Amino acid sequence: MPGDGQFLVGEDIRPGTYKTAGPDGSTCYWARLRNASGELSAIIANDNITGPVRVAHKKGEYFESTRCQEWKRVG
Repeated sequence: MPGDGQFLVGEDIRPGTYKTAGPDGSTCYWARLRNASGELSAIIANDNITGPVRVAHKKGEYFESTRCQEWKRVG
């Protein structure tokens, strides 16, 4: 999965755990979302990272990523 974009889990990407080596620049932002509304209440979990991270995605959620290196499915 590319490092930037918003993806519907179960349609755009498979459910599971994904990892990235970290930012493609200074920081990487990721978020698990209940929906694609853009409202703060849609956020399940999020973070700005400067190193590697793993994130688990469940079917029906949205995943958003900005300024991150490529995400790879690991489980």
